[in-house]
Amino acid sequence: MSTLPKSYPWIEKLVGFQTVSETPNAGLLKVLADEFEKYDLTPHYTYSDDETRANMFVTIPAADGTTTGGIVISGHTDVVPVEGQDWDTDPFTPVVKGDKLYGRGVADMKSYIATAMQLLPEMVKANLTKPIHFAFSYDEEIGCVGAPRMIDDLVARGVKPEYCIVGEPSMMQVISAHKGAHRGRVTIRGVAKHASLAPHGVNAVAVGGKFITFIDDLASEWLTDGPFDSDFVAPFSTAAANVARGGVQYNIVAQDCVVEYDFRSLPSIDADAVLQRIERKVEELGKELVERARVAEELAEAEEGSLQSQVSIEHELLARVPALGTPDGHDVIELGKSFGGVGNGAKVTYGTEGGQFQEAGVATIVCGPGDIAQAHTPNEWIELNQIEQCEQFMENLLCWARS
Repeated sequence: MSTLPKSYPWIEKLVGFQTVSETPNAGLLKVLADEFEKYDLTPHYTYSDDETRANMFVTIPAADGTTTGGIVISGHTDVVPVEGQDWDTDPFTPVVKGDKLYGRGVADMKSYIATAMQLLPEMVKANLTKPIHFAFSYDEEIGCVGAPRMIDDLVARGVKPEYCIVGEPSMMQVISAHKGAHRGRVTIRGVAKHASLAPHGVNAVAVGGKFITFIDDLASEWLTDGPFDSDFVAPFSTAAANVARGGVQYNIVAQDCVVEYDFRSLPSIDADAVLQRIERKVEELGKELVERARVAEELAEAEEGSLQSQVSIEHELLARVPALGTPDGHDVIELGKSFGGVGNGAKVTYGTEGGQFQEAGVATIVCGPGDIAQAHTPNEWIELNQIEQCEQFMENLLCWARS
């Protein structure tokens, strides 16, 4: 069997916790907190609405007590589910086979967290000239919904890191940019009626279809007119309505319709402006719903307002993951390379919490062990030498922080 990486004991601990998104992560956080508190380091927590999940932020100050500046080691504590996947081993018990380590989260992204934690004793003993911060989030896998609460807390507490390394699996390649990822839901309420009296009802599916067409037209606009960035696999922004549910059966005017959409925007796109376009379309469709109800009232000789009061449309933003767009040649890219990261700043399709840190004024790259192609898959694995490369990366980071 291959020699195990130094951080393997930490990997084994972390993978053993079944921290699937939207389930509690308190057990894992306690293990981390116990380790930090051994060295008189104080974790700061921010919580989900139901307080079953939390983010943790910890700072090792510089030797002179400085907590401003320095670098953030950022990772998420949650993993995707294993239900319905055909695993050859227990997903939550790491198993080494040859030169690979198998288990849920070994690539995405508990090995990265483990490489930092195994070096913690040395970090604490070092005569740091710059602080090192640890940022561990919840519910990243469902749309990076936990990290914004932690970042808002940092801003409120006046913590101002200079740099951030998000350790998503990149084969230790320095990633300078990724698209934004926004997810939303539109819920439409019409008025049910027997299909033989369709003009006396309000068809929610028909209105939902118009929203789907709007999203499809948006995607076609980006495909045709750009903007474009050839460094991305899909060199333009994309959009799609990928979920649509509505109606009961063919002979009943559909009372309800739900449409869920997703758009992935280049860093050069103003995602907030796109969301405003979506809001305006929803408002327009809301007016159309009311007008359809008014016409139905006239045709059915119903009381004025009786159907108009029943119709509605609601837009919920389910996830907002801003794009990451670190300029070529930026200091943080050079820093990642000096630690052992590969390349000059690649651009990737998947989203991370990097854009959220960047929005808060923290220069950010993505660089972590493992291949994103193995993330979320049955028999998720990581090469042991990737973990070892990340261990060296962390040691180089520590050298920088005490230089």
